[in-house]
Amino acid sequence: MATTLANRLENQIQENLPAKHGAIIKKRTAIPTTRPALETIDNKKVLTSKAVGDAKQKMQLQKPTTTRNALKASNIPMKPRTTLQKSVQNKPTLKVNHNKAISQPKALPTSQPIKQEIQKLLPSSVKDSPMLIGSPCKIDTDDLSSNIFDLNLKSNVENIDENDCENPQLCSEFVNDIYHYMLYLESESPIRRNYFKDTGFKPRVRCILVDWLVQVHHRFQLLQETLYLTIAILDRFLQVHPVPKVKLQLAGVTAMLLASKYEEMYAPEVSDFVYITDKAFTQAQILSMEILMLKTINFSLGRPLPLHFLRRNSKAGQVDATQHTLAKYLMELSLVDNDMCHVPPSQLAAGALCLSIKLLKDSEWTPTLEHYSTYTKEDLIPVVCHLAKNLKSAEKSSYQQAVKSKFSSHKMMKIARIDAVKGTMVEELAEQAASHKL
Repeated sequence: MATTLANRLENQIQENLPAKHGAIIKKRTAIPTTRPALETIDNKKVLTSKAVGDAKQKMQLQKPTTTRNALKASNIPMKPRTTLQKSVQNKPTLKVNHNKAISQPKALPTSQPIKQEIQKLLPSSVKDSPMLIGSPCKIDTDDLSSNIFDLNLKSNVENIDENDCENPQLCSEFVNDIYHYMLYLESESPIRRNYFKDTGFKPRVRCILVDWLVQVHHRFQLLQETLYLTIAILDRFLQVHPVPKVKLQLAGVTAMLLASKYEEMYAPEVSDFVYITDKAFTQAQILSMEILMLKTINFSLGRPLPLHFLRRNSKAGQVDATQHTLAKYLMELSLVDNDMCHVPPSQLAAGALCLSIKLLKDSEWTPTLEHYSTYTKEDLIPVVCHLAKNLKSAEKSSYQQAVKSKFSSHKMMKIARIDAVKGTMVEELAEQAASHKL
């Protein structure tokens, strides 16, 4: 039988390798030669070793032809190189007049005309505010490291935004303009003094409704802003469009639905409010009331909240967490008070912080707080006295137990149980509330 290609390769390897390697290869099982190797495999023709060698030799004899040789072989006339050069030389070129001055781009419009237009819309009380002397953040071109927030402040007023220029989230360049605009917005959507008396209901009806909304807010675990916006929407709606007593609860849950859609990332569904009212109202009634409330308040949901101003004032006063939490407790107690529903959010926040630092730190209202809150100590005396009255009545009033229970928890630092809220200073200020009208 003719020797196969595999056997020949093995014999060549054995001849070239040392003896010890050849012995190892001999131990291997011999390749069966019953089937002609590389001839046919499953009825498929394959190149034999001789055919493979002839194909390699043929490939080596053939030389690859270049593009120029290929063009000659195909008898395609080639364009002379001189003609190509002439066509490039005759191509028109772009002439630039270096003597002509380059036109400068148009400068962007400055914000000064815009600020002037905004100041025209501001009420007189806001125009005279000391915060209007503020100017945007200016960078010293001589020394870029000294990025000073120039406010043209008085000598006794600290610049609380001086170290915030490098943090874009704090918006130090526009923070004063933002709060000017918030003061303008709160003046555009005021709430009338004692508007609830014109509805024919007893004052305690609103107290019961607000106390229940506080419990619903706590049950749904919503944001703090949602509660304040709920009460603001409810008061603005009821002072324009009074509703029957049987639909007051419907107006309350609808106001919370609107506030949740505005403030929450995951707002409760309409069916959740149907369940919380023990199915006293249907989904269709809530959606119908939602349309009515939005039309009544003209879809204006951007009224600033006391929390927004409190955070700014707390930064200006450099207060700690305990003082800030006590101020929030005072503000939530004021939501149940019918006599304080007309107080502007900025004044309520300033009065709450003023009373908080007075009770805990026995500090006075500093010029820095006066500058950034736009309220003097004399402006805040009526608000402070009424807040002290609410703080005193929270010990016995049944309408404020939801707020007190909320701020008695560990999460709120048990601020409603500290000794400062039961001291003699609270009683003295509460007695003066009757003589100071808001």
